[in-house]
Amino acid sequence: MESFTSLLVATDFSVDGNNAVRRAALLAHEHGARLHILHVLNSAGCKPLRDWFSPTIDIDLKAAQARNALQCVAVEISGAFDVTSSIEVVVGDPLETLMQESERADLVVLGRRGHGRLKGLLVGATVDRMLRTSRRPVLVIRTPVKQSYRRILVPIDFTASSDAAIRVAARMRHKTGMHVFHAINSQREAVLRDTDVPEHIIRETRMMEEAGTNARMRRKVARLGLDSTPISFALEYGPAVRSILRQAQKLGADLIVAGKQGRSTVGGFLLGNVSSRVLSGSECDMLIVPRPRDESPPHAASTLVPRMESEAQPDSATLAQRAAAHAGALTPAHWIHATPRFMPRRTS
Repeated sequence: MESFTSLLVATDFSVDGNNAVRRAALLAHEHGARLHILHVLNSAGCKPLRDWFSPTIDIDLKAAQARNALQCVAVEISGAFDVTSSIEVVVGDPLETLMQESERADLVVLGRRGHGRLKGLLVGATVDRMLRTSRRPVLVIRTPVKQSYRRILVPIDFTASSDAAIRVAARMRHKTGMHVFHAINSQREAVLRDTDVPEHIIRETRMMEEAGTNARMRRKVARLGLDSTPISFALEYGPAVRSILRQAQKLGADLIVAGKQGRSTVGGFLLGNVSSRVLSGSECDMLIVPRPRDESPPHAASTLVPRMESEAQPDSATLAQRAAAHAGALTPAHWIHATPRFMPRRTS
């Protein structure tokens, strides 16, 4: 897979901000990429002093301090990671500036929290807004840099967004392990239990679903042109957030790479605020990958069009019917699931 060629890292000189610079420097060294270090002075934060002094005194002073600090950081990472970087101090709106600067980068690296001594860019709200709106992959750093990433977890939902996440995760690999993961909706099994489907049928249904999902994950990786030999695959039943965090802890992952839908938070497998919940609950760094520019979210009408048989994921009714057929004749309980448009109702 191709390497990154240009990295942008923003820091406010906080602990997380400086960890972001070090991680970006290590990645730049591994990929032979250009590294640009940015610090943004929020002009709105200088207004109180402007009311009392010359309009430029406070801004000029802070800009000079920031440039000196960035030069020290550049010298440090040059010696530690054998990488040459460019530095820049910009006065303006943090999010707008970061969005503009990111257009020239393959990857944006940010610290999770801010509150640096120069009160610059990386307050939490700016990072969260950047994650929602950026059209570039954003790597959020929350751990000190000790070594290259060793175990990368990639949760997928078989959409274009998760395809993009797999591709970027492959680019992140540097003598590291990549683990593709999918969480299966456990509500299907609950439906079977609510309608008194025998336990052995439920077990066989689960085995069929697991085998089908594993095969589908491998086909997905192969179609993206990746060698699946060094990649491991895993799945789990349960809610997305809990499943991802449990798998990351079990794996000892030091990076989670996840896709997002459009210009919003991670969608599909990672719906609504799941990405922020994973980010806040995880103990490792997280890379959010946007949907490719040439891909657009499916329209509502497209849900009426069936997928190709090779990619279709059987629903609970189909799985129950197949498992029952394998075990023997259909019982009345199994017939319920084979009947179109019938939804079981829980009685009180």
